Amino acid sequence: MRQLQRRYARWRYGIVWVGMVALTLLLPGSVRASDGKPVDRVRDTLESALRILNDPTLQGPEKKDARRQQVQKLIASRFNYAEMAERSLDSHWAKLTRDQRQAFVALFGELFERSYSRLVLNSLPDRQITYAGETVNGTRAVVKTVIVDKRGDRLPVDYQLQRPKAQWELFDVVIDGVSIVNNYQSQFNKIIQTSSFDELVKKMRIKREEE
Repeated sequence: MRQLQRRYARWRYGIVWVGMVALTLLLPGSVRASDGKPVDRVRDTLESALRILNDPTLQGPEKKDARRQQVQKLIASRFNYAEMAERSLDSHWAKLTRDQRQAFVALFGELFERSYSRLVLNSLPDRQITYAGETVNGTRAVVKTVIVDKRGDRLPVDYQLQRPKAQWELFDVVIDGVSIVNNYQSQFNKIIQTSSFDELVKKMRIKREEE
């Protein structure tokens, strides 16, 4: 459990540039996202990630980039980057022009995709997930899960979703009580308050080039 906790601790305090983990090995069984429940959307996302990692045609070091690209495509199809980006900027979002918003969402999504996919690829094996229920309030929902490692140690992971249209979309993950979006918000706000929004974008672009 200590190794798992250290991994999540690194995520907690370096989330802007390190990324986050929310996908884990799941229990057997398949429920399609089309069933309409938030828990089904989460379960289908996890199963889809697992299928990518277990695909015989994507095995071996030479297929690492192909696996990563498939995982990134999955992430982009399930998370609402615009919602996450707006929440991460909080009150600063209202001050941006339309062009600034569009550019920020694209940059935010690209960095999130990269960091998230790395942790999916590195952390998915040897984990199981227990579904602890869902709470639905109109177009918002929370799906509670518990990650279980080989030793039986448990780590709570809650998925927050919204349904603006036909399907549920993920917009936040809360790991052991720590929200991804809140972490982004805290660190982004600090940079903007001490410098500027342009400086935040500059730092994010530098990070993108480093990866």
